[in-house]
Amino acid sequence: MNGDAMARAVLTFATDGPDALMYALLKGAENATQALTLVLRSTLAEPPWWLVGADREGFPGNDRMLERLFIVGTAKWGRRVGPKELESFRHALTRWRDRLLRLPLGDYGALAGMMTHDDDQWIITPESPCWPHQLTDLAIRSDWAPPLCLWGMGDPSSLVSCEAPVAVVGSRDANDYGRFVARNAGLHAARDGHLLVSGGAMGTDAAAHWGALAARRERENGDDPDHAGRTVAVFAGGLDHRGPARNLPLFDAMLAERGALVSEMPPGTIPEARRFLLRNRIIAALSDVIIVAQARHRSGALSTATWAAEMSRKVYAAPGDIDEPFNTGCNRLIHEGKAILLHSATDIGECCHPSHLPCEPGGGDEPVERDKAAERDVRTADPAPSTTAAAGESDGDDRGASMVLTAVRSCARRHVPATVDEIMRYLSAKPATATVSVGGLHALLGLMESRGMIRMGDDGIVRLRSASAAR
Repeated sequence: MNGDAMARAVLTFATDGPDALMYALLKGAENATQALTLVLRSTLAEPPWWLVGADREGFPGNDRMLERLFIVGTAKWGRRVGPKELESFRHALTRWRDRLLRLPLGDYGALAGMMTHDDDQWIITPESPCWPHQLTDLAIRSDWAPPLCLWGMGDPSSLVSCEAPVAVVGSRDANDYGRFVARNAGLHAARDGHLLVSGGAMGTDAAAHWGALAARRERENGDDPDHAGRTVAVFAGGLDHRGPARNLPLFDAMLAERGALVSEMPPGTIPEARRFLLRNRIIAALSDVIIVAQARHRSGALSTATWAAEMSRKVYAAPGDIDEPFNTGCNRLIHEGKAILLHSATDIGECCHPSHLPCEPGGGDEPVERDKAAERDVRTADPAPSTTAAAGESDGDDRGASMVLTAVRSCARRHVPATVDEIMRYLSAKPATATVSVGGLHALLGLMESRGMIRMGDDGIVRLRSASAAR
């Protein structure tokens, strides 16, 4: 990790979230290293040795230089600094320094291990070829600012694999209709090479991610999987707190398929409720098109749509029955003119830019050469026991998969479409699965599809693969 990345990571820890005051300071400073050096004055006897180029003369010193850089940076941002803003900056500076005292600043090895979760996560900055520069659009809001850096797992090039990514968002408790819209939107976006962005949550998010992964598996069976788009999940807390646990198999599948898990927060950050609304602005900024698959009246997905509208993104919403509370949020977005009516979940070509091959950081559209056999082994390997244990709430995934297969066959015998809700009704009637949740079932279905046991159709119906049907 270079010095700028470490400085930005440390400053992010100091702010404990997006901070317009810190963003203004960085716009006025030469670089993040200079800003961190000045912030550390009056806190340490001397700057840490790893701050290359840090001014060691006159350390510690007063804060006049910091205030001047803050004023200059705010002016570059198109704003003015008055006495009230300057007082807010001084209070923030005290708060930042108090948090910095919690870090092992003098021990670079310990600090790097803390910031990367012992090399389990990477950090990218605006200087990285994998940095999604559309995040700069977040600066149009004066109360929050773009992230200083991003933490991630997986392939960072996925963030720049599409010039106009597609986001699919919606309620965690989406019904069959909402999951149908989300999954198909993700599937068809990825089929056209677009990057699919969502929040990694249960319900709508999971359905969209699984849809994008299904597109890559389709390509693998008949073509190069890298001709299909990838998928990225944005989290509210540190990636060591990624969740929910039932979606761990989904996250593993995303990493295996050259996707990424990202957050603007360092390891150790708890995903508190307030952070989810802030996370939504990252999803909106990353995307060119936002599709709200299903949302209640007070769904968090509506905040994503609001952010998207403020940044001049295209917002689409799937209409629904007017007497269903699941659909109130989407219907209201359409009624108020804040979203365009999504007329089809299986034909989203009019919503997106033309289909393409996923791009690489260098600007080309050809996938990077790599060991495809090794990646195929990763994609087909059984997840670790700790991961699969979270996918279902029965004694294990094998037993859960067997029960799902039985439920699908039962639907076929009764000539009833095997939707998620119908399978849920069947399983809920069985004493051994009385505690199964819709989220757990959906995660299990995604895992079963990745193993080739079932196929989730564009119509939202679960169908058996021939080998599974024979058992």
